Amino acid sequence: MDNEKFQELVLEQFQAIAGELKALTEGQRILTEGQQKLEPKVDKLETRIGNIEEGQNEMKSDIAELNKGQLRLETRMENEVIEKIRGLYEFREVQTEVNERILAALDRIEAKIESHDIQISILDKTKSNKRKAK
Repeated sequence: MDNEKFQELVLEQFQAIAGELKALTEGQRILTEGQQKLEPKVDKLETRIGNIEEGQNEMKSDIAELNKGQLRLETRMENEVIEKIRGLYEFREVQTEVNERILAALDRIEAKIESHDIQISILDKTKSNKRKAK
């Protein structure tokens, strides 16, 4: 291989490398442009993600407040219900005692009525016998 052919070969290789370098440079330029277009979109996404995180924090706070309110309500209801049940139990005991006194009084009245029925029956017979005797 003589010098001229060698130079042509080297020149061809440089031209091929230059073509590839030009293609790489163009690809890099396209990538850079694409990255520049993406940067504002990424910034918007970061802002939106920040807003979502803020919303989540607010929701966590709201849920914590709701849980506290629910616990207070449950405690209040438990206390009131227990007091009402206790009151109903005491009322039932009092009502049972009143019912027992009423039943005892009815038993006494019933006994007196039976006694009076017997006495009336005796008096009626006695009165009837006196009429017959006349």
